[in-house]
Amino acid sequence: MTNSPEAKSNHAPLTFTHLGAAGWSITDGKTVILMDPYLSRVRFQGRRFGPADATTVEGDTRPLIKMTDPPIYDTAFIDAQVPKADYILVTHSHFNHCMDVPYIARKTGAKIIGSESTINVALNGEVPDDQLYAVKGGEDYAFPELSLRVIPSLHSALSCKLYRDFGTVQNIDRPLCLDEYVEGGTFGYLLRFAGREILLFGSMNYIEREVEGLRPDAAFIASSSPRLEIHSYTERLMRALGNPRIVVATHWDDQGLPFGASQERALAGTKSFIDEVKAVAPDSRIVVPLHFEPFVWDADDQIRVVKG
Repeated sequence: MTNSPEAKSNHAPLTFTHLGAAGWSITDGKTVILMDPYLSRVRFQGRRFGPADATTVEGDTRPLIKMTDPPIYDTAFIDAQVPKADYILVTHSHFNHCMDVPYIARKTGAKIIGSESTINVALNGEVPDDQLYAVKGGEDYAFPELSLRVIPSLHSALSCKLYRDFGTVQNIDRPLCLDEYVEGGTFGYLLRFAGREILLFGSMNYIEREVEGLRPDAAFIASSSPRLEIHSYTERLMRALGNPRIVVATHWDDQGLPFGASQERALAGTKSFIDEVKAVAPDSRIVVPLHFEPFVWDADDQIRVVKG
């Protein structure tokens, strides 16, 4: 961990905003880094992964989109929530991680880092080549404001652990349908930014040997129920990382619900994850952020939630 007085002197305050699903905005007030920004919250119909249909609630006016149809983008909401972006990190290319990325990149000029599938999604969305950085895992890139190690990883265990390789998202000359946003490989990211090391995951799985010995100051750990399909998921990960001082639960919500709907049931499900972390790392600070409720990691290493 970067916990020495010398390291702390290089710390700048960071603000983290949860965008739903595995989506995040991270900023020092100058540079804005997004991970898996998915804000359109499609109401989908038909099984692709997880539930057969999006969760619905009374008064939900979102159009129902079949998996075999192109999505509808909520560009007005994206504009309101993401006025600026410099980098977009994509862990994998399912629609609930990747579909809004081309629009955001076009309007902000942000650099996109992701797999060949992610790059093809961007090309399909007419993002210029000079904004695209394809990675395979294992890269450790330096950028002017940050550095980034790409961690080979695994997607969550879905469909009763029956793995099927859906291949690569293709760069085709028509809009992609929801079921064409295939995984295309999965990454984690070790972000070195503002004097801190932050490990970011976007799915409930990992490759233990790829994270063994990392010592991040904070780990954003995907925490919803598919983690229970993985042997000692939380314990093994925490021990491999040396029990990070800060653990942030991510990808905990019911992403089929529209924003503003109650997430009480999903939040209740994080309690067991919190217990798992505490059992192996009682000194870790655990943060479970609500949608669009930022928390600030101050220069003195204190964390405070910014209430609206």
